[in-house]
Amino acid sequence: MDPYVVAFGTGLVGLGLVVWIVCAYVAYRQAPPRGRRALTWGILGIIFGPFALFALYLLPPGHVEGSHHKADPRAALYEVPKEKRH
Repeated sequence: MDPYVVAFGTGLVGLGLVVWIVCAYVAYRQAPPRGRRALTWGILGIIFGPFALFALYLLPPGHVEGSHHKADPRAALYEVPKEKRH
């Protein structure tokens, strides 16, 4: 087998592996600002590479952990009837 072909093929595989790992790292870092779990997207980035990164950017922002939505100021005006206990 030609050594040039072996070296070139190995180089492409190595380059693909580096690109895959970089995509996983970027997905891991960009997931929290987009309201997603970093570890989950890091693992998805390792498995799917650039496709996971593409999906992360296409999905709408998710729920950010630790943030609470503001309660409706009119919610106190409404009372839900409670059931009577016998």
